[in-house]
Amino acid sequence: MEESVDVSDDFFTDVADSAQEDGAKSAFQESFSPKQIGAITKYIEPVSGNMSLEYLIDTFKNDSELGAVPVEQDDRVVGIITRQTVEEATSTGWKRFTLKSIIEYTDIISEVLDANNYIEKALGKVSKINRKTGTVYFPVFNRKVFYGIVSLYDFLDKIDEIREQDLEKAKIIQQNFMPASGVSLGSCEFHAWNRMANSLGGDIYQAIHLNDTTNMICCFDVSGKNVAAALLTIAVGSFFKMIKLLPDEYKTPKKIIGMLDSFLQSTMPVGNFITAAICCIDEEAHKVVLYNCGHTSIYIIIRGESGKGKMAVLDPTFPPMGMGSVKEQLDNPPKDSKGGPLILPATDGMHISLYSDGFTDMKNDNAERYEDERAKNFFIKLYGIKSHDVEKTVEGEVDTWIQNAMLPDDITVLDLRIKR
Repeated sequence: MEESVDVSDDFFTDVADSAQEDGAKSAFQESFSPKQIGAITKYIEPVSGNMSLEYLIDTFKNDSELGAVPVEQDDRVVGIITRQTVEEATSTGWKRFTLKSIIEYTDIISEVLDANNYIEKALGKVSKINRKTGTVYFPVFNRKVFYGIVSLYDFLDKIDEIREQDLEKAKIIQQNFMPASGVSLGSCEFHAWNRMANSLGGDIYQAIHLNDTTNMICCFDVSGKNVAAALLTIAVGSFFKMIKLLPDEYKTPKKIIGMLDSFLQSTMPVGNFITAAICCIDEEAHKVVLYNCGHTSIYIIIRGESGKGKMAVLDPTFPPMGMGSVKEQLDNPPKDSKGGPLILPATDGMHISLYSDGFTDMKNDNAERYEDERAKNFFIKLYGIKSHDVEKTVEGEVDTWIQNAMLPDDITVLDLRIKR
């Protein structure tokens, strides 16, 4: 319901009936939801338009926060007079000598706000009026009775507060879709570190137990940022919540990845996509199957006979998800091995690093990007870090690099360790 506009004589009801004591005002305000105009409206005792403007000089002088006063005539509020108007009209001795009655300086009401209307819906019209006429203060009525006044600044402050609260709730919801770090899935020890560039982001990771012999760990990066990207991460998270309800015959990596690709294709707007790095661990066959769907490189370090690690890199062999192409490639694999997953023995001491491109894209105070080579060297360093220090080490690397610079993109780093 939009704010009403009514300038007829019967609208401006006797203001005496609406006069509110402090306690009553508080009770009235509490009767509105925090998102209604009534919750941000301030009751200010109206002044008679027949009085001299000089009467208002001390009124504004004694209350530095008072920006405007409602004006009544014939026992009804007919307009508003602002502090600026009074100051300009009394700025010189001559002006004060020639002062007229308050009503002569009053901005007569042409737009009326209803206390029951919602702040977000009314903001557009209030802003439009401000741009057109410069009006900052607006009278508010409740059931056609004068209730108080509200300013454009009150609207903007409340909108900012509401949005911050909503974003914080959405952030908690998004984070709840991602599993805790430092858990074990079969032979795999899983560690995760995530930081969003804004309150909400487009990164999400999953670590799930598919069946008695198979575990899956995934890192996803949604194209785009902020709320739109965050909504798509919720879609991914919801999909993995639903997996638990599927019959066991559907809980194979190939079927899950194909279903996810089809699900995202039916969910995402045209032009959006999601990259994915997926690690499937077959505990029975002692093997690791890796899928790179348009994602950043996957780094694998395998412990050699001498105890030193040997690194392998898996670049994308599948297209991003959400376009139907991943399922099609899974159903009709290319004849050469370059278009499929990477299959490796699951050996003791194997490390697998999955990360979003926010890690390589982060910049320092000199606008220098972190780049792939530093990422590769960091994962080599991470190979020698104890499990309980993984998250602290990743955070330290990010903070040391970005210094005081803004984070351009969300960062997710997953560290997987095979122990047999």
